[in-house]
Amino acid sequence: MKSYYIRAACVSFLVGVFVFSLFPCPPLIIGSIVCWSVVVRGMSKSVGIVLLFFALGLFRYWLFVPQFDQSSVHYYRNEHTVAVIEGVIIEDPDRRREKVNYTVAVETICFDTRCKEVQGRIMASHPLYPGFAYNQRIRLTGLLVSPPEFEGFSYKNYLSLSGVYSIMQRPGIVAVEDPHFSIKGILFSVKDAFEFQLNRLFPEPAASFEAGLLTGSRKGIPDDLLEAFNMTGLTHIIAISGYNISLIIILISSLFKNASRRVKVPFIIVFIVLFTIFVGASAAVVRASIMGIISVMALWFGRQSHVMNALLMSAFVMVVWNPVTLLYDVGFQLSFLATLGLVVSGNTIMKLARFLPETYGIREAFAMTLSAQIFALPIILVNFGRFSLISPVANVLIVPLIPFAMFFGFVSVVASVLYFNLGFIIALPAWFILEIASYITMALAKLPLAAFEVPWFTYVHVFFYYLLCLFAYFIYPYFRSMFTRTGRLNMRRFPVANMKGVRDDSGSRL
Repeated sequence: MKSYYIRAACVSFLVGVFVFSLFPCPPLIIGSIVCWSVVVRGMSKSVGIVLLFFALGLFRYWLFVPQFDQSSVHYYRNEHTVAVIEGVIIEDPDRRREKVNYTVAVETICFDTRCKEVQGRIMASHPLYPGFAYNQRIRLTGLLVSPPEFEGFSYKNYLSLSGVYSIMQRPGIVAVEDPHFSIKGILFSVKDAFEFQLNRLFPEPAASFEAGLLTGSRKGIPDDLLEAFNMTGLTHIIAISGYNISLIIILISSLFKNASRRVKVPFIIVFIVLFTIFVGASAAVVRASIMGIISVMALWFGRQSHVMNALLMSAFVMVVWNPVTLLYDVGFQLSFLATLGLVVSGNTIMKLARFLPETYGIREAFAMTLSAQIFALPIILVNFGRFSLISPVANVLIVPLIPFAMFFGFVSVVASVLYFNLGFIIALPAWFILEIASYITMALAKLPLAAFEVPWFTYVHVFFYYLLCLFAYFIYPYFRSMFTRTGRLNMRRFPVANMKGVRDDSGSRL
């Protein structure tokens, strides 16, 4: 029963956030719903919990709606006047091929001789050189404007995920102070050094491919290979996810296999948090990390973690932290729905795929891909307008190779720090695997009808698709129980149709 209440609370909160984004309501209505939840709770505890957490979802989004007054840097955007801004880089610089995107926490803004202390985050793009580091104070000079809107993509909504509501066009940037010491800054430096060593060990595009597998970085992967990943439904292999978190849990557990839970669990949690920061803390990584931590905490208390509860609680925590994650973060949506698909339909599809061999995880790769895509498909279609027919085959061929490429790639970097030639030798199997994976991906992407465009798919279709999935989820088990394993109708489900010889509770024949 407790599991039911957890699910009801999490789902109700998420629905509340979603409803407020469509139909904003004043605090008076939210307060009224809270009062009704208290009244109803005496008659039905479950209904009271649903109403209470629905109201909390409304309230959380109401708190999040930004208010731009004179103390906010966003109040001064679109002034058509050059501004001088001073602030600190608060995120790992997003390095691309031709530029770097810096997220800056603003402290002061000046127009001519007028200066004012303000708060808020802005995004500024700058050439690769000279570069600036995380936690470094800089001064920017340029025009402060609202993020642009593109056809089929809202850059404004995308930046709002990071709390950014303004950008500076073509700024001049100078350093004011050197970077300050911080644990997060050290992790980012280690990540940069790790990727630098990968570039020394592997030629391109294998180096960028390996970096995508180990750190989630895609900045050096060629556009044609990225397009091939998109067409074949293999983008997930270069995105850090629950698989990487599972490897960390297994590794730390094996290192501390003789230790007690009180020693083992804190170490696992600390390593999960550090890894999450190390790879940039994207929505998919944070969701997977929260699920992993919840599962590990279940180990601490000696209880079996329920995957569905862990999934919903991870979504709950992420949306509490940043409500627009639910609405605008496509990565979070795909990650959540793919995991939900694995939980709901993974075992069923695994049974249906018994015709495939279990060798090298072929059956598992096929079943996982199909079950994940069943739930993630509508979000893929409505955001990218493309459906991949070749995805199950591509995953069966490529996914079993990835763990080997990750293992040899990571070990080669560690070994190269001690002796470079040793690391280079260990990197050869990883390079060979990556070349095979790239070749297969490119070949599959060139096949006729590997993927086709679906521009007509809208959110109306999304609604009816998930309505059908919901119907199937609740109706299918009941429908299946109506039949015996031999395919004959199970008459025990229909006592009225099989009245002969049936006794009532008192033992008398009917």
